[in-house]
Amino acid sequence: MQGIAFALLTVLTTAAWTLLLRHVLESWSVGWAGVLSRMVTVAFLGAWVLARGGGWRRLRCGELRGWVLLMSAVSIAINLLLFGSLKYTTATHQALLFRTDLLFALLIGGALGLERIRAGELFLLPVMLAGMVLVTGNSNLQFRGHWIGDLMVIGAAFFFAANAFVIQRILRRMDAEATALYNHALSTLGFVVLIFMEGNSGSALRALQRPQALISAATLGLIAAISLPFYYAALHRMAVWKVRAWMLATPVVTAAGEWLLWKTRLSPLQWLGAAMVLGGLGVLIAMESHAPPATSSSDGGGTTAAKETQSKSPLG
Repeated sequence: MQGIAFALLTVLTTAAWTLLLRHVLESWSVGWAGVLSRMVTVAFLGAWVLARGGGWRRLRCGELRGWVLLMSAVSIAINLLLFGSLKYTTATHQALLFRTDLLFALLIGGALGLERIRAGELFLLPVMLAGMVLVTGNSNLQFRGHWIGDLMVIGAAFFFAANAFVIQRILRRMDAEATALYNHALSTLGFVVLIFMEGNSGSALRALQRPQALISAATLGLIAAISLPFYYAALHRMAVWKVRAWMLATPVVTAAGEWLLWKTRLSPLQWLGAAMVLGGLGVLIAMESHAPPATSSSDGGGTTAAKETQSKSPLG
């Protein structure tokens, strides 16, 4: 049940990050918000790693060097595809299509024999995905004219799912905080590239003169420094598809936060969607608690045979 606890903490902190991001982007472009917030994230995670037992030795990569570089390169690709896609498609399309990461996680895990899913669990996922669509209000989509941006979002979703398996591989030898530090530090290059692509340094200079804008960006980085290790800890204890299924609850918590903070009204369909997502998670938890010990493990929820296959797979 530790995996569920970490997944829940990931959902809550990611929702808080999303709510704050809305405020941060009122002052900063995506590139500047990413660079400034990650400076705080890297500083916090670095202090965390060095202060705890083992210190800088926790950052030794050894045979994991190639995996760490791969993780960071894929993270850069995700950032560039995801944020670059907004030039060619809408935020509504992006919010919906990026959730195909769950489907890619199922396909990758199944194709490589890394994870297994039971029929009852597989039945729940379309229900939860439909609930997420209702919560985010993405029921009226027009795909004509957006295919370039939509393909970029789908590509980002694929890389996001694939990177989760890479991160799982790294977490066998490296702890969550050190992994998060490497990922955030190296993948910041993607946001630096975005700054040059955006080309609006004038507005950034004006924002630098406002303490409130700096504080909000720093707080965003601090929340990320807390949230990412939770996510990695969940990945270390649960199957990738289960973690991604839990992340479907993030729009629900975010919508609840907007309702509480900004009195944003939720339609009856959004409330129905929230019930579908949360109800699906409740059923998943019940299935997990009643699963026989032989069908679950601490590093992904697969069977013993699946773990043997995992050790021979390209990602293992």
